[in-house]
Amino acid sequence: MAGKFGSRHFGTKPFLADALRLTGKEEPLVLYVGAANGDDRAFGMALSLLLKSAGARKVLWPKLAKKKQAAQAREALAEADLVFVGGGDVEAGIQALRANDLIDDLRAAANRGVVFAGMSAGAIMLGERWIRWPHAGAGDDEAETYECLGVAPCSLDTHGEGDHWQETQSFAAVRARELGQKACAYGVPSGGALVVGPDGALQARGESVPVFAALPNRKATIEKTLEAAE
Repeated sequence: MAGKFGSRHFGTKPFLADALRLTGKEEPLVLYVGAANGDDRAFGMALSLLLKSAGARKVLWPKLAKKKQAAQAREALAEADLVFVGGGDVEAGIQALRANDLIDDLRAAANRGVVFAGMSAGAIMLGERWIRWPHAGAGDDEAETYECLGVAPCSLDTHGEGDHWQETQSFAAVRARELGQKACAYGVPSGGALVVGPDGALQARGESVPVFAALPNRKATIEKTLEAAE
């Protein structure tokens, strides 16, 4: 889910409740990952309350950005029905998970059927890859992509409609250059979500999702749009 600035529930309704229902549990246990925002206390507490209001029995929140509570995270992951990844900075979040050696644990949890959901940068972290530039002012010719969690079988951006999805388009073009073939990226607008079904099918919710594609040494363009499901 992209989230929504200025929204009392951060743009998580009705998506949190939907994700919790996917666990098949009446009172699901949630593991909250706040690595992307440095385990910000106010943000984490607000999201924990939203998760409980949506139906979570309990929210476990091991700190990973600074305290390195990897053992607690693994214990929580063994019990969790849903993993929720909070927003912040994508690369900082992935780096914190790598520093705690939790990438493989999270992927294994997804493979055994644990439901994953993320908001904003957390949603991007669930995808396959994202983009970075070596320094401020660097162009796309200097940019590269890096590996994310790969829980979702695609790469995606969130709430980029304000600048016409410039970063999303850059990702598609840079990834096409790296691969030597066409690459795509999904743009999830504010207030929307992209849902991955058990068969890997992608469904837009709340807002329609443009899909950007690029060939090597070409600019990205909108290839298609996933219309929002009711």
